[in-house]
Amino acid sequence: MNDLHRCLATFQEDANAHPRVRSLIKGWDRTASVVALDTDEVFRFRFEKGVITDVVPDTLGEDDDDEISIRGTVQILTDVFTGRQNPATAHLSGTLQVFASEKDQVKLDAITLVLWG
Repeated sequence: MNDLHRCLATFQEDANAHPRVRSLIKGWDRTASVVALDTDEVFRFRFEKGVITDVVPDTLGEDDDDEISIRGTVQILTDVFTGRQNPATAHLSGTLQVFASEKDQVKLDAITLVLWG
């Protein structure tokens, strides 16, 4: 397990242990991919039944239909998923790309606010 994978697994554990996050994502079933643009690493997980499922390494294919795709360098992704970097700031600066519906982006913002304030 590399650093980004460990970071995402810790994010999953923290989110799943937080009752307010579990309440936020209850009934919100989405597939998400996290793509490291500088290493071509891809990790996938689901928001499902009030939890984030296991983060698994995967490949990015042309037929991927993830509802949410979060892209950036390993450093940016690690900083965002540990709470060291505000995701909204990273997104506005262009260092973090988030492809999702507006409703899904609001949900992601709410999760980060609950976890890191």
